[in-house]
Amino acid sequence: MEHIGGLLSVGATWSAVPFGAQTPGEEIRVAAMHDPPYVAIYPQPDGSYRYGGYLYELWQVIARELHLRYRVVPLLAGGYGSMDENGSWTGLVGELAYRRADIALTWIDTRQDRATVVDYIDAVPVELSQYTFYVRQGSGAIPQITPSMFSSLLRPLHSDVWCALLVSLLVVSVVLRASLRFNHERAEGRDTVRDMTWGACLLSSFMSVVGQGWASTPNSLAARTVTISSWVLGTLIYVNYTANLISYLAVVTVEKPISSLREFSEQLGWTFAVEPGIGILNDWKVSSDPYERELSRRAVSRDGFLALNLTAQSVNRTTQDKVMTYTDIRRLFYAGVSEACELVPLLSSMPPKLASYMGIAKGRDEMRQAINQVMRKMNQAGTLSRMKKQWLATNQDMCDSPANFKELSCADLLAVLVIMPLALISCVVILLGEYAWSKMRSMQHDGKTAPCRYWRLSSHNGKGTVLNAWAAKIQI
Repeated sequence: MEHIGGLLSVGATWSAVPFGAQTPGEEIRVAAMHDPPYVAIYPQPDGSYRYGGYLYELWQVIARELHLRYRVVPLLAGGYGSMDENGSWTGLVGELAYRRADIALTWIDTRQDRATVVDYIDAVPVELSQYTFYVRQGSGAIPQITPSMFSSLLRPLHSDVWCALLVSLLVVSVVLRASLRFNHERAEGRDTVRDMTWGACLLSSFMSVVGQGWASTPNSLAARTVTISSWVLGTLIYVNYTANLISYLAVVTVEKPISSLREFSEQLGWTFAVEPGIGILNDWKVSSDPYERELSRRAVSRDGFLALNLTAQSVNRTTQDKVMTYTDIRRLFYAGVSEACELVPLLSSMPPKLASYMGIAKGRDEMRQAINQVMRKMNQAGTLSRMKKQWLATNQDMCDSPANFKELSCADLLAVLVIMPLALISCVVILLGEYAWSKMRSMQHDGKTAPCRYWRLSSHNGKGTVLNAWAAKIQI
């Protein structure tokens, strides 16, 4: 039995024969950077380094299986590797591309630009990455009354349902009025026909939707059929709307200070954080999107930019206000940042997970095939799964709320709470308008009827009576 990293080797190795492509006396150069928990590099007082982590332990098993002699070359800067403004490769990819290393203990995505200078140990992915933009969620500020706020009252039902409901209300009111108006007198009372006008029928159909009773109901069979149909329609809509509204309000939503790269570029004071040497920087450099090119410009000029080198200072900066970070959120949890729970994705949808592999220099095909064979056997035996479970466990579950329900806040119900004040204001405005309209109609009516009255007075009493009437009018 032999301890290999955190594993205990029992029995013979998986390889039938030792790996024979290594020249006698050759020492394989293995490049690695401090990237916990994948690779951890600890400087020692004597100037040497101590290594650990998931990928380092994985490499120890591979080296033992293939009887490899190796030397770890620590890379203290440069990151994973991308092409700089001079066209040179940096980071771990640069170490492999310029033959300063044979193997890179890292997890990098398969990219077309990288594949031109390095190969991948691609039999089994060592990790699945999911990089996207993150910002700190907004604070619980006092909600503002905006027109878009009222859209929450319409979201429980689709727009097609609202249109169909509006048409149904109009049809029900028309059919109801017609069934009352054209029915014979013995089937329907005159008072009911007089009271249920076109406006009253429309109001009654609306009352059915909101679950309210009618002041009066028709007597004829045809009108009652329409009435019962409107009640059934109203009950179904009322129940479904209420249930969907409760579900919508119970869903936990977060407020984001920005919602797009455009807003990030246009607002002042924002900082962009990303890990050095990440491959997507090459895509942003030549992107057709001007806001992605702005991110590449910041990474080169260091203007409004934060190099996320996984130090305590840089990682803690990502959880502050006005910082947008492009990362895999697990990276922050691996660093032990509990406030990473305050970060939310900037975009509405998450990108798919991408397979990541270790890198190997070009021209080492025989070594690459041998390592791939060992990786397949380790994956089949469940060794890779046990290593990942040991090293890559995060405390991301601490972000999940233990509560089984969500308390409704003022922001959730603000659209409902302002309905009554707005209705009162609208009522007062309409009342003033009706009063002004009635006064104007009264004045017009008086202006039209006064000459007739004066003419009648003059025809009975003569001109003196007309003058007296005019004098009385002036005094009034």
